[in-house]
Amino acid sequence: MNNKHLLYLTCLIITFTKVKAQDTIVLSFNEYYNQVIANHPITKQARLLTLEARMELRSARGNFDPVIDVDLQNKTTNSKNSYTYFMPQVKIPTRLGIDLKGGYEGSSGTNVNPEIGKTNPNDGSFYNYGLWYGGVSVPIGQGLFFDPRRAALQQAQLIQTLAEAEQVKVINKVLLTTAKDYWDWQQAFEKVKLMRTNIQVAQDRIDFINRRIRLGEEKPIDSVEAIIEFKRREVLLLEAEVEFKNAGLILSNHLWNDKNEPLQLMFNVIPENYTNVMTIASPDSLLTLINTARENHPEIIKLNTKIKSLRVERRLAIEMLKPRLSIDYYPFQSYVNGTREDVPAVFQNNYKAGASFYMPLLLRKERGKLQVTNFKIRQSEFELLQEQREILNNITVSYNELRNLQQLAEIQFGLVNNSITLRDAEEIRFESGESSLFLVNQRERSLIEAQAKLVELQAKFAKSKIQLQWSAGVRMF
Repeated sequence: MNNKHLLYLTCLIITFTKVKAQDTIVLSFNEYYNQVIANHPITKQARLLTLEARMELRSARGNFDPVIDVDLQNKTTNSKNSYTYFMPQVKIPTRLGIDLKGGYEGSSGTNVNPEIGKTNPNDGSFYNYGLWYGGVSVPIGQGLFFDPRRAALQQAQLIQTLAEAEQVKVINKVLLTTAKDYWDWQQAFEKVKLMRTNIQVAQDRIDFINRRIRLGEEKPIDSVEAIIEFKRREVLLLEAEVEFKNAGLILSNHLWNDKNEPLQLMFNVIPENYTNVMTIASPDSLLTLINTARENHPEIIKLNTKIKSLRVERRLAIEMLKPRLSIDYYPFQSYVNGTREDVPAVFQNNYKAGASFYMPLLLRKERGKLQVTNFKIRQSEFELLQEQREILNNITVSYNELRNLQQLAEIQFGLVNNSITLRDAEEIRFESGESSLFLVNQRERSLIEAQAKLVELQAKFAKSKIQLQWSAGVRMF
């Protein structure tokens, strides 16, 4: 893929603002940020987490789906049909723990179960000699109020909350990295602009010195001083340009189009200027962030959800301590086509009932499971306490760093202005013959250092602002 095609793809995805030079394109932070949210592979991957959680919930709901079970048996002896049994059944689980059951027991043959059909139907089929039935299966002890099916459903519902929190966590982490890379790129660009301006100043000074040497107002050795300073700034410019190019390459790691094709920043794409970057959150905003983080930080949500899931396990473990007692009752029974005498009042005279009981004598497995679950809950609660403390302190740390960077930037801005004043005064003295080129260069070196430091502080401030949002767990997309 050539550069022209890459630029075309970039322009398709990102809306750029053209500036002074016709071949220069500005990539604003918001445009870049939205591009990452829309097309970064990790953000797309994170969106699948909620879809996966929905499928987990669908799977858990499947435990309550009606079931059709058909049993067909046939035996033929000496070319004669000994028996044929046809027994379809429909089972409907409910969220109350009760299972509804209904079906048909049909039979034919010379050796059939008399409970099901006619003993010797020589001229009929099992479709005409069978038994319809319907009833319920009710767990009296274990499973009446809670069972593995309902536990799986509740945990699947919690998985959705867990997936949403994990999605926020993953995407926020990507956006934190990409935002910092953008401001590193912007910082590198500002340094390039700074060095280009100062190398032009050095070139103009060489021309100025050469003119004065020709007029006999300066010594030829002064041209050497001017050239040395020019070369020194030329080195700084080359270093800044390499830093800017490399920062652009790092930034390109996060740029993709909607077809999952990587995009490469072109040489003529530049970042936007700093705009309102030094604004800072108020103490009230800090308090709001802290209060929001207590409940909505992804890590806290994940731990709270984990504790809720463990409590579901504990409830199920407590349920397993109960004896397993189940009662089956099928009042709806009627024979087909007179295979037996028609019996009125099927609720009283024509029914089937049964019961089953099961209980371990020592319950060591069940009691051990309950204790393990209790330990896991306590461990998670301790982890939650520590996580909350660290998160709230990290928010305060990020806020303090932000305020400190604001103060440092204000101080540095004053240093830049004072350095400009000193440099301008030294230039006036030099032009009037009261100073030397060496002193002028020294003043300018101090100015360049102050300006570079200010650029660095501005970039750090911008990164610290995004760091504060990330520390608070604010949804950044």
